[in-house]
Amino acid sequence: MPSVPTSNNGSTFYNQNDCKSFRQTVTAGSLVALSAYPCSEVLIVNRTGGNILVFDNNNFSVQNSFLMKNDEQYTFRGLTSTSVVSTSGAATGDIYYRSQYYSLLPQR
Repeated sequence: MPSVPTSNNGSTFYNQNDCKSFRQTVTAGSLVALSAYPCSEVLIVNRTGGNILVFDNNNFSVQNSFLMKNDEQYTFRGLTSTSVVSTSGAATGDIYYRSQYYSLLPQR
C-alpha cells in the first residue's frame, strides 16, 4: 500500500481550496466589512438574532442589498476577497462566514 503524502510537494493529490472560517460581530445600525481574505465565494450564516443586509463591491444602496433573516445562510459567489462584502444588522450579534475558492472538487 502506498504511503500517505505528508505534504503537497510532488503530489498530484492535494487540496487547492484554501478555506478559512471567521466569526465577526455586527453592531446594530452600523456597516461592517468582512475581514479581507482571498476567495471566490463566501458562505455567511446569520446568528445576530435579527435581520442583516448584505452588500457587495461598495454598493451600499438598500435597493441592491440582500436580506438575510436570523438563522439563514447563503453562499455569495463571484468574489475576489471577503473584503468586498459588508453587512449591516438590526440587532447586535455574530455572523459566521467561511471563505473558499469553490464549492466542489474541481476536475483536472
